[in-house]
Amino acid sequence: MSHILLIRTLEDALPLASRLKALGKKVLCYPLFEPVFFAIPPLENPQALIITSKNALRALKDNNHLKKIPLYVVGDQTAALAHQLGFVTVFSARGNSKDLQKLVARQAQPEKGVLYYLSGKIIKRDIVHELRALGFKVRRQVVYQINDIEHFSNSLITDFFNKKISHVLFFSPRTTELFVNLAKASKLEKEVSLNKALCLSYDIAEKAQKILWKEIWISPYPSIHNMLGYFDDEK
Repeated sequence: MSHILLIRTLEDALPLASRLKALGKKVLCYPLFEPVFFAIPPLENPQALIITSKNALRALKDNNHLKKIPLYVVGDQTAALAHQLGFVTVFSARGNSKDLQKLVARQAQPEKGVLYYLSGKIIKRDIVHELRALGFKVRRQVVYQINDIEHFSNSLITDFFNKKISHVLFFSPRTTELFVNLAKASKLEKEVSLNKALCLSYDIAEKAQKILWKEIWISPYPSIHNMLGYFDDEK
């Protein structure tokens, strides 16, 4: 049986691997990056916290004084992790960063204090600028950065050449672009073309399309549950 390749950090990959194995699938985990977390300075008059990634949430896990501040997150998976880490009030946009911006604009109040966007060093959407344009006081605080691997491991390259992999799961545009670049650098386009790319969203699929695949599948809804639903339909 061929394997499903997970390229997320081990913190994200291992729980997903367990769910896939419960479906009778074989899984390989090869993280393409690791987060480095930074200390968080005191926040002045915070009304709420905004995060758009699980890594930003993990940067807060030891800051118990922040966990009583209302927290806005992109999706339900991140909301579940926030509750697990002890956050009291969590609002999920159940979508993407645009949905999150709309949720914050609808529920927060400009006069109630500062909105703190806790993010990685690199961001895809400038939610700070958008909320400021609506009259909110917003500050961005970088709480982590991602260190990418520089090349595929020899064992991963061997697995591709030996046709050990059948599917690759993609959950973010950034990691998808990194995978594509590393595959090209390793001259694996031919081997990758034998695989199926499963993408959480259309913007992720756009990054995956820069190399040829046997199939590119896009989740009908951006959630892990729907990604796993692919394998139910495949039976």
